[in-house]
Amino acid sequence: MPYSKTNKDSGPDRKNMSFGQMVRVCVTAATCIAPFTHTASAQGFAEEVGSSERLNAVGQLGALSQRVISAACNLSADVSPDDSYAVLTNAFFTYQLIVEATLYGDPTLGIVGEESRPRTLQVIDDLNTTWSGLQGAITAENVTDAQVEFAISQSSPLLREVEILVSEISAQYADPVELLQADAFLIDLAGKMRMLSQKISKDVCVVSSGFDVLDSRSELEATVSLFDRYLDALQNGLPELGVRPPPTESISDNLQLVSDQWAAIRPTVEDVIAGNPISNEKRSEIFEVFIRLEARISNLVYLYDKNSRLGQ
Repeated sequence: MPYSKTNKDSGPDRKNMSFGQMVRVCVTAATCIAPFTHTASAQGFAEEVGSSERLNAVGQLGALSQRVISAACNLSADVSPDDSYAVLTNAFFTYQLIVEATLYGDPTLGIVGEESRPRTLQVIDDLNTTWSGLQGAITAENVTDAQVEFAISQSSPLLREVEILVSEISAQYADPVELLQADAFLIDLAGKMRMLSQKISKDVCVVSSGFDVLDSRSELEATVSLFDRYLDALQNGLPELGVRPPPTESISDNLQLVSDQWAAIRPTVEDVIAGNPISNEKRSEIFEVFIRLEARISNLVYLYDKNSRLGQ
């Protein structure tokens, strides 16, 4: 499906948003796509095209694909409707921003030049077709159960296509001199945790709303287990897989903050896995916590990348 550029000025109106909406929109809006700033160790081609910036941008699409479904599900269930609406509409805006930056470049995000590699353009086109189908099926102000069911059905296809795009961008732009394999692995794990945080949020809503409950509970349990494994590996290292412990105090501190936030909300998630009903207030809390958690993990991705550039 051909992609047409949009007007960036048509983005979210922040002046009339509540504080709660602003917190959530910060994660999804243009200004909150965490830029990777080049240090003195960045070299040649990587500097010219914004390699890390491209990887950072497309790396956020996995979490974005889950966030939009979580927001649509919560909006349909009347869980934090104003905030769910803000997150949903701004997720669509952010997708457009990332795709346009990847296709045409965006100096404000550090991405320079248009994409010309045929294989990469085809992968972006495939992803855009699936995403456009999802966006076209959701009426943001009145999301129905049928629309949520369709959105849920698009979760796995979207994640597969995002993974392909990340792989293609990484193979095309990653600088092996600038980014050591061990560092790339750490960044990849943190990036996967970012996606899993929104997948947990989505799965909680799907189960709590009664969509395909048994399968969704199993999927939620598996997602929680994977999130735990990744977090433990990043906090404590996993030598047999080449994962080293946190290389800096700042990364260690941020991992602890992620762990603390996760520990605080985990009992409620475990209730959902066990089949226990939770209140709308608890559902709203989960939605908010995982938006904040995603932002925290995005900062971790940035810190890992920065540390790798410094050669530490």
